[in-house]
Amino acid sequence: MMISVRVRAFARYRELFGERFEVTVPAPATVRDVVMAVEESNPRGMGELLDSGGRVKPSVIVLVNRERVTGSHRDDHPVAGGDEVAIYPPVAGG
Repeated sequence: MMISVRVRAFARYRELFGERFEVTVPAPATVRDVVMAVEESNPRGMGELLDSGGRVKPSVIVLVNRERVTGSHRDDHPVAGGDEVAIYPPVAGG
């Protein structure tokens, strides 16, 4: 079964992938599945979100339904149909 997940991208990621769109992934889905689908949507974006091992880069900020997903198991965080996944590039400040 396939599910549809809403994605919002910010800053540089918005330029590469678009601001708001949907991806379709097989259920059960994870953050990694969604991020892979996003990255594959634009060849110029390859390598922006995933490391060489296919894991979400630690610098990518991920929110599922407006709650930040962190920790060593964030790639495996479940995502359901209709959920919203937001991706932000690293933030620098000072």
